[in-house]
Amino acid sequence: MPIHPDSRRKHAGGMNFPVPSRTRGLISHWWHAVQDAVENLLLRCHPADAPAGAAAQAAEAPRLPRVEAGAISLAIGIFEALVRRMLVVMCAEYGPMASPPGDAKLLFRLDECPPVPVIRTPRAGDPDYCLKAPTAGPLRADRPTDGLVSSAPLLKRLAALVHVFENGELYLQAMHARLLAPLKPLLAPQPKAFLDAALSPEQADNMRHLHEVALDAQSFDKPFDTS
Repeated sequence: MPIHPDSRRKHAGGMNFPVPSRTRGLISHWWHAVQDAVENLLLRCHPADAPAGAAAQAAEAPRLPRVEAGAISLAIGIFEALVRRMLVVMCAEYGPMASPPGDAKLLFRLDECPPVPVIRTPRAGDPDYCLKAPTAGPLRADRPTDGLVSSAPLLKRLAALVHVFENGELYLQAMHARLLAPLKPLLAPQPKAFLDAALSPEQADNMRHLHEVALDAQSFDKPFDTS
């Protein structure tokens, strides 16, 4: 069931997180704007006669120019970061709520994963192999040579966002349960997507504001205490 950030639900008992009016306005606008943008990107990434099943969609996913795929990936990264922060703020404002069903399946990841360092394991016979130029020869058969990449990873991320908007109540319940843990879902540094040079100063400032409010909200323990 979709949720409406304008509803201002209140739960009995306890004091809820005080959401600034500026943040309320941003969430009210962004929730619907991101939903519309995700639908438009789905149409852009996939033909109108796309097959119904997820596996069939991945198999039939069109190939996009690398530059276009990179721009879409950046937009999705912004949307994912916005949705996580909006869910956190709404949970903090709404207060305690029921736990999600035990068999509920989430497609959208609630946590932000910290960057994982890539540590190469040296080959026993040549510890410096990673410092050398690649051996000359033909490209691998599975490496695209036409400058195009599959849109399947983008479609998967877009489908996860659609799942949030179609099952908003479920994701609020899941985020509320997640916020009960000592380790919170949002990382303290701003998402890299919020710092992109393509954003206008106003957009960047609004995203920074939402990020800061969401960090305060996820540390505000009273709304999440069901005791």
